Amino acid sequence: MPKLRRDSNSLIPIEQTVSALRDAAAQCTGCHLFRSATQTVFGEGPKGAPLMLVGEQPGDAEDLAGRPFVGPAGKLLDRCLAEAGID
Repeated sequence: MPKLRRDSNSLIPIEQTVSALRDAAAQCTGCHLFRSATQTVFGEGPKGAPLMLVGEQPGDAEDLAGRPFVGPAGKLLDRCLAEAGID
């Protein structure tokens, strides 16, 4: 469990590493989304990736899988990226 500080009504870990941010997100109650979520859907991918995609709140499929972009919108995103030639 990371040590947290209060800052503008959000919990921010004192040590700002990906691991600490992931742990802080898992215990966040800063908005209503935690009430119906089964788990945190945190980002994934290589540290040095040249591109980062940020989505809106996770849908049902993402919540159940605990992974981003796995639902219908993620499948559409995959097709669009493939058509654009992006792995």
